[in-house]
Amino acid sequence: MERVEVKLIKEECSTDVRDAIICFQFSERIKSELIVAGRLLGEIGELEGDELAGGKKMLLSFLEAVLGEINLANNILRQQSIREAGVKLEEAVERVRSDEYSEATRHVSEAISHVTTSGGHAMQMLKKKGLL
Repeated sequence: MERVEVKLIKEECSTDVRDAIICFQFSERIKSELIVAGRLLGEIGELEGDELAGGKKMLLSFLEAVLGEINLANNILRQQSIREAGVKLEEAVERVRSDEYSEATRHVSEAISHVTTSGGHAMQMLKKKGLL
């Protein structure tokens, strides 16, 4: 089991400063967007009727936009943690469509964790180089 964990960490860590900067930038931006998504999910439960329908539509649009950002990051970075964040956000979108907002919130939280992992590795490398 430890061998797999070591391999994943190596996949996440790049010794290239340029790649670490790009990874750090993507992860921070996506993390911020996911935090906003979590807050929106917390508010949607208070809406009713037409407000709920409109809020749900806007929330889904926002989540799809964040998913697009994650897919872009995945295409550039090719990191397991970014891919996993995308999977979790796709699950959150499906839960919103099913009006399961607490489950959607859980999936968004898990996506934040995956993105934070990716950014953390990049941040460590940039700190070692004296860039942060």
